Amino acid sequence: MELAILNKLAEAVIEGDDDLAEELSQEVLDKGLDPYEAIVDGLAKGMMIISDKYEKGEAFVPNLLIASSAMYAGMEILSPQIQTNDTEKAAVGVIGSIEGDVHDIGKNLVKTMLSASGFNMIDLGADVPVERFIEVAKEQKADLISMSALMTTTMTNMEKVIEMLQEEGVRDSLRIMVGGAPVSEEFAHAIGADSTHADALHASEWANESVKELDPNQIRWSEEKINLGKVKYREILSKKKVKGKTDIGLDTAKEIIEEFEKVGVKSKEQMSHMDRTLASMGDKKVDRLPVYPLACGIYRKFAEQNYKQYATDPNAFVESAFLGSKYLDTDMFVGLIDLSATSADFGCKIKYPEDDTPSSEGHLKIYEDIEVPEVKEGTRAYELVMASKMATEKLNKDLKTPFVGFHEGPLLTLTQLMGADRVLMDMKTHPDVVLEAVQKCTDYICQVSELFFEENACNALCIDNLWSNNVIMSEEDYWKFDGKFVYDQHVPIFKKYDQPYIIHNCADAVHFDTQIKKFGTQLFSYAHYPKLRSKGSQNYADLIPKYGDTCCMMGEINPVDFMDHSAGGVQKIKDDTKELLEGVLPVLKENGMQSKYVLSTGCEIPPGGPLNTVKAMVDIAKELGPQLQKDNIG
Repeated sequence: MELAILNKLAEAVIEGDDDLAEELSQEVLDKGLDPYEAIVDGLAKGMMIISDKYEKGEAFVPNLLIASSAMYAGMEILSPQIQTNDTEKAAVGVIGSIEGDVHDIGKNLVKTMLSASGFNMIDLGADVPVERFIEVAKEQKADLISMSALMTTTMTNMEKVIEMLQEEGVRDSLRIMVGGAPVSEEFAHAIGADSTHADALHASEWANESVKELDPNQIRWSEEKINLGKVKYREILSKKKVKGKTDIGLDTAKEIIEEFEKVGVKSKEQMSHMDRTLASMGDKKVDRLPVYPLACGIYRKFAEQNYKQYATDPNAFVESAFLGSKYLDTDMFVGLIDLSATSADFGCKIKYPEDDTPSSEGHLKIYEDIEVPEVKEGTRAYELVMASKMATEKLNKDLKTPFVGFHEGPLLTLTQLMGADRVLMDMKTHPDVVLEAVQKCTDYICQVSELFFEENACNALCIDNLWSNNVIMSEEDYWKFDGKFVYDQHVPIFKKYDQPYIIHNCADAVHFDTQIKKFGTQLFSYAHYPKLRSKGSQNYADLIPKYGDTCCMMGEINPVDFMDHSAGGVQKIKDDTKELLEGVLPVLKENGMQSKYVLSTGCEIPPGGPLNTVKAMVDIAKELGPQLQKDNIG
């Protein structure tokens, strides 16, 4: 009887059946069975089974999310009945998505796996202020802090948390784990974290073993230990504070301006930025491959603007785009401000930090409350189009540099509006409701794109169609909940205005066949995460042979590496750019092409970063590009 109930509990979790999990959990108590055993050998076992299916590609994120909901439903009934003593207390973990980042899918999966393995997890949610992590960790005398980020623009806030823990003297009182697709082992080590992992299962395994190595709670959280910690990190922090007094973005911008005013553009090139970019997209003869690191927000430092000004003041946006394009001499500018412009117009509350990327602060509660707005004066989308129009005119006229407009696709808009994990769960539990909401978002983004083209507000338009990812959802589900809307309604607008369909997708394992072949995409901006290669993250050597005949690829240097403005950091960017150039050109030639690639970063460089590393990438492409083009292509 006992084994049968445990197996049913596991099955309820696998199926994501909250009601059954609650019913069986109550049955465990009614029959006097061990609630702890029911959690470990029933609920947690089911979670482990579905996680194993996920690792094998037999289940996707929505399956994990609904399974976790069933597991928590059962745990709410069973956990209060477990008798523990002080030596048996569960390890305490504090988890959240870092400030500025509203993405919480990865965070929720890690939380679920840690809960299933016995941790008492305190979930702070998404967009968590850095101070909140420290406050809760101290209150709870935590064993672990786990921080996640999907956006490269928010990753640097993780280091602020660690610095504050050091300042408070409690850094050594717990373990720190960081994660998210763009987070590398090198980054984790550089900011002082203990670990990072490619998936929730391995993160959970590491955390469970790591906290066992900690001293007893009463020792490491004692006043004596905390005072020793303050002394230990005092010198380290004092050095960081000296560095932190300077605005590295502004300082490097001034250095670049000073050099430019002395020598101007070092050498006159054969082609204009506009001609080179258009030729490359059409695989025509070029003097060198185009280059544009996605450094959109950092450009504001040339205009001495903060991010709020860049995001909300059209004149500040235009001045930033123009001066950055002038002083860095890039082959294009992408008008990316943030990923909440369209969701804001649906009523999602947005916060505007003085010097960080705007983000969703609150989500709508009810799908039925979604109403399709009109793109008109006063909406964020309208202001974005008008600012882009001004920037296009100035960059085209004064620099012959193309301006690429930017806004979000249907499903990305909806997830920003309602919350990503909620939408992904509801795809399985309330698909018709989600489909109706995606339709409304599609109606609006089609209006936005049409206004871009009607106003001649860009030379080309890029759409962030993020959720095409073979780890998050199957290709069938992506097509159903986003792809079909894009194909049937959005792509035809681009055809109507004879415009190339362009996608930016910084996901780690894209459904490329759908997003490139099916959509007829002509320029695809992608990220490559080597640690996730086994999951489907691909680089130029994979992508050019498959899609180069129809699509120009654009990527893939790690944007986080641009944060190191030291001589060594600058050299690394130069080396990585040279390696990319030397790798791409032979692959192009082998596949009968000559120029169909744009040297870029896989995602946006954090807006608090330096500009000398950005310049290093552009300079090395200009310095080595022409000769390498001749040597490889002729």
